[in-house]
Amino acid sequence: MILLENANKIVEETLKDKLSAKNLEKPSSVDLICADFDGVTWHVYTSSGNKKEINVSILVKCFPELQKYGANEILSKHYGAYKTDTENGYSVTLKINLEAFKDKLDVASEIALLKTRLYSAPFNHIFDTIEKGGKVDTAFGINFRDISGEKVFFKTADDRVLVIFTINFKDPDDIVIGKVFLSEFRKSVSGAPSVDFVQREPPRELSGQNIKADGFVTFVLFKRHFEAKNRVLTVNTLQTFRNYLHYHIKCAKSHLHTRMRNRVDNLLKILNRAKQKLPTEKKTAQGRTFNRKPGAGDTAAPGGRGGPVKRGGPLRGKK
Repeated sequence: MILLENANKIVEETLKDKLSAKNLEKPSSVDLICADFDGVTWHVYTSSGNKKEINVSILVKCFPELQKYGANEILSKHYGAYKTDTENGYSVTLKINLEAFKDKLDVASEIALLKTRLYSAPFNHIFDTIEKGGKVDTAFGINFRDISGEKVFFKTADDRVLVIFTINFKDPDDIVIGKVFLSEFRKSVSGAPSVDFVQREPPRELSGQNIKADGFVTFVLFKRHFEAKNRVLTVNTLQTFRNYLHYHIKCAKSHLHTRMRNRVDNLLKILNRAKQKLPTEKKTAQGRTFNRKPGAGDTAAPGGRGGPVKRGGPLRGKK
């Protein structure tokens, strides 16, 4: 099992290349559009008339929902120095002056984490609420992935936080593999959050809400999971859970297909070895052999000599 990276690797490598001293000697323009998980789109492009300024725009479909839970405060905290007028059709746009950040490659890594930090807003909101003694009795949901209708719900229960993922599958085979995969999460591991998985029917924490999904995964987080020293790791790991799940389902299917192809190849080899070579020579009852000539309409004579076989004795006439 592997954990997916939180930063967008394409954006990070592009910005590192532009921030290098070699590029600043002779700056080049760039216009790059790339996709990210959860239907997010990035746009990295050079400012008009100035190749030493790079703009980075991001489109997050659920950005209005994230703003309700502190997304704007996160932007001001981490990216206040880069904020600029938002590009048309995008949620946020950042501007980087390459000369001001020459050879500061960590800036590229910070910008590449923009999506991760925006998606952390509802997590931090509910963690702060419970640390201040508050509670959230009614679960609220964020439409993290509008394409498939999958949501993430948040709710407090006493001194713990419940994070509930709705899971949908396009392929019926994925439902079977996903059920086996998610059942493993129920196993108790020391120090890890407890996990529960149910199919079809939503858990009782979401009772009263009209929600339809193929499955529901509930993470129960205790204080040790969202205290200051562990919060960032917890948030970054949880928000990639849906992509982590689907990634490993595809890996499992690929592995099964490879095993099946190898098995078929081995069976074909066994069948080929089992083929018998038919003898080209035939024997008579007396043990003599004769060869049948291909295409010959007549039966070969015993003893291997060709020609028609004469039946009966010679014709006898009267003298």
